[in-house]
Amino acid sequence: MSPLWRDEIAIYIAPRKIALAKRERGLRPKVGAATEIAVPNGHFGDIRPAFARLAEVLSEPTWQGAVARVVIADPWARYGIVPWPATRLDAAGRLTHARYVLTDSFGEGVGDWSVTLADTPPGHSYVACAMPAALRGSLEEALLPARLTLVSLQPQLVVAFNAWRHRLPADDAWFVSLDDGSLTAVHLTNGAWDRVHMARLSTDWMVEIERLQAFGRLTRAAGGVGRMFLDAPIWMRHGTTKLGEELEWLDEGAATNGQAHELALLQRVYA
Repeated sequence: MSPLWRDEIAIYIAPRKIALAKRERGLRPKVGAATEIAVPNGHFGDIRPAFARLAEVLSEPTWQGAVARVVIADPWARYGIVPWPATRLDAAGRLTHARYVLTDSFGEGVGDWSVTLADTPPGHSYVACAMPAALRGSLEEALLPARLTLVSLQPQLVVAFNAWRHRLPADDAWFVSLDDGSLTAVHLTNGAWDRVHMARLSTDWMVEIERLQAFGRLTRAAGGVGRMFLDAPIWMRHGTTKLGEELEWLDEGAATNGQAHELALLQRVYA
């Protein structure tokens, strides 16, 4: 069967949850089965519980014999903005340069991680993303018994940003991707990323909202627009509808349609 006519399985993997959505191919492709599953023993420092749970779920016939598009939660990714080198480098040299920048930011622990580089016009800084080297191997090991062929592996921030970039100003704006226990924020200048910040969140979400609001006010006071656009699960929106002029939820309708944030994220993979 041609890959163009095979069903597709979109998979979201995070430390404490996974989500799956099946897109049935045909003249009018549609999303069929969809589910979200907790990983009770999962945590940020170990990929094994989440991938073991994924392998269990993929034993079900619903999720087998297709191509797979996988989104990895941001706690398992690291990002860096790599300046364009002063001397001309080939592809291998650019990758080595990017590894140096990531290691300088995050320490030797990411030295052996897998690194990918965004396509960027010559002369411009470019985005580098690193994931644990063992992650892809663990993923392929989980997909193999289910006869799933991996055709796409992307971090959450990239998928979310690409889905909302049409809503974002080109200059002096922040795009913030939020999830259970983590925050990743990208600053835009001339439509391109020039800063990336990552942080672990406390269990008190209202305190984190206040911190975001304070950060927005500080950037405005420093002469910037400082507007922040937030992509977040529905539960984070409850009780926080009045964010002030610094913060704005993206996809406000998601708070009423009852769809899990992770499943909505997977549907954006097909957008």
